[in-house]
Amino acid sequence: MFSDMKLNKTNAILRGWSRRAPLLGAACCLLLSLPLGTASAHAGYQPDLLVKLASEGDAAYLGAGLFETTALAQSKTGAAFPGTPASYRVLLRNAGDQPDSFQLRGSGALTGVALRVLDPSGVDRAAALTSGFATATLAPGESLSFLVQVTPLAFLLGASFRVGMEAASVSDPGKTDQVKTETVACGSSAALILSTPPDGSGPPGSVVNYPYTATNVGNTGNSFTLAVAGPTGWSSALYADDGAGGGIAGDGVRQPGENSASASTGPLAPGASYRFFLAVQIPAGSADGARADVLVSATGQGASGSDQVATSATSAAISLGESVRNLTQGGAFASGANALPGDILEYRMSVTNSGSAPASAVGLTSAVPASSSTVPGSLWVSSSPAGEGSPCAAPACGSVRETAGSIVAHLGRGASDAAGGSLAPGSTLYVFFRVQVE
Repeated sequence: MFSDMKLNKTNAILRGWSRRAPLLGAACCLLLSLPLGTASAHAGYQPDLLVKLASEGDAAYLGAGLFETTALAQSKTGAAFPGTPASYRVLLRNAGDQPDSFQLRGSGALTGVALRVLDPSGVDRAAALTSGFATATLAPGESLSFLVQVTPLAFLLGASFRVGMEAASVSDPGKTDQVKTETVACGSSAALILSTPPDGSGPPGSVVNYPYTATNVGNTGNSFTLAVAGPTGWSSALYADDGAGGGIAGDGVRQPGENSASASTGPLAPGASYRFFLAVQIPAGSADGARADVLVSATGQGASGSDQVATSATSAAISLGESVRNLTQGGAFASGANALPGDILEYRMSVTNSGSAPASAVGLTSAVPASSSTVPGSLWVSSSPAGEGSPCAAPACGSVRETAGSIVAHLGRGASDAAGGSLAPGSTLYVFFRVQVE
């Protein structure tokens, strides 16, 4: 409930603020009020207001599908430091099944607080909140996001300031929803956010680059020392994302000229960030799937952070299999077959890439078995082990021929008469040919 705000049921305008007694101590305790089972109902026209801290992800929004006439459960508490506002995101969504516009009202100019309510175009709507303003028409499910910033002017440690917002359907003014933010004035606080890029991989001998961002989210300036630790045999280093060599500074893409070692962020003002790279070199000759965990850390005055990434080696792993069956006498493919002169044998050669990277220039050469001759027109490539059906198309699988007493196959996508092509991880191609026993 808004402690000293009153809700006029006729025009549904929220006014006022509350400044409560200082909290005990200098630290802030940020509380989160969760929904308590408030009843909801679906209708043709219905606004849905949601609220979260601006620093939180979208999953932290409170109030989805919860329609309140007093902001009891849809409330977020945040901290404001000297010179740094508390920032919130308020999302307005059309929860009805008809296009609608919505009237937004709430706490406007408050004594002791500088309030900003920025709409998606960056226009400050704080001054218009007291009398209210209408949004553009939103389609069902469409939403608008507002950045709410609350800055205490006379900074009294522990003082609390409440700002409420209400949305009412223009088409059906009785359909409303509310949210509330509560800002607590806090003392000095050091804090750091270190980004967490996803794990990476590459072929043996390559360098995998991870973009990092260190952000000073405290309310005072700070400098952070950077360090990296990894296993023996895996080279790792930190480099500045400074745009050297003609690149773009801070773009998260390491350019060839960005080779300046980075051991510190340097001084960072509140809210400022420093971007850098972790470069991990995969040892040449690493087996497919070899992995190293590397730890990146940033340490400053009163705040620190770390992140661990896993780098894996990816390479092709080609294996060859051979089996044969006697077509004259009948039988399935096996490692060997009994045969009499004149019998027709069918050989199946399998080429498998069991690695985690594509294999290139894939080829196979096998001598025609002794005391036999190939059956004309019996050489073909397939993606099936059955030995029946139609050959695989040459552009996708390659081709096979007999040359000077040997079976020569150029296999994989993009293979030609002169060279093999590419075989994807987990793929197998089969080369079939028949011989007559002499």
